[in-house]
Parts: sequence; structure tokens; C-alpha cells
Amino acid sequence: MRRYLPLAVLLPLLVSAPAHAAGWVAEMVEDEGGPVLTAYVDGQGSGTYPPRLSFTCFDQASLRYLPSGDFGSPDMPLDFDFSTEDETATLAMQYEEMDGAFAAYFSKTEKAIAMLQSGSDLLVRSADGSVQPQTFSLA
Repeated sequence: MRRYLPLAVLLPLLVSAPAHAAGWVAEMVEDEGGPVLTAYVDGQGSGTYPPRLSFTCFDQASLRYLPSGDFGSPDMPLDFDFSTEDETATLAMQYEEMDGAFAAYFSKTEKAIAMLQSGSDLLVRSADGSVQPQTFSLA
């Protein structure tokens, strides 16, 4: 239970708003090591799959960004800026081919976690402009 504690604190903040199409969802998701409690939100996109931002927390936190198109190659690093109305944090993310997502693994005290708890929207954009910017609801 201890490893789920930070996620248990963050999830009610993310999913406490009334349910709507762009709201956060928390559920158990199958992963390589078994089921993982994950919070995620889908954005608006024109691809086959909507862009998705997901958050998990174990010994360290994980933030995954799945753009609506195929933008990466195996082990490709790319910096992403995460911005709310008040602040911006840059995370170095690594493309993971298994699910086509960019992933960042960081400490539970990382600024990005506090940003997920504030503001009404989160803008995600690649620092080099190669991935189309995407806005996700934080409500």
C-alpha cells in the first residue's frame, strides 16, 4: 500500500471533478509487472487514437505522453515542456516503442507533480517543435 500512497493522494484531486469526456480516469491497467493503478486523460486529436497523458506512482513517479501520431524511434530522447497558466516544467522523456509513448521517470517531489494538482489545463509541447502541442484538462 505504501507505494500507492502518493498516487492515492493525487488521484482524488485529478478525478474529483464531474465526469465529462475530457476528464481524468483512474483504473488498474495491465503492465509488464502486473496491474498498475494509473490515472489518465485523453486530449483532442485527429489521429486513430486520441493523445493521452497518464500518471503512475511507485518508488518513483511516471508520466507518459502518447501523441496521436507516430513521432518517435526506439530510445529517442526528447524534452517536453509542461505548462499551466502559472508555470512551466521541462521533462526529458524517452520514446518507448512498446506502446509508442514518451515516458519520464522522476522523484515524487518533482515540480511536474505539483503542476498536475494546479491549474485548469496543461499544455504539453516538445521543446524542438517536432510533436504537435496538446492541451489536457486538469479538472
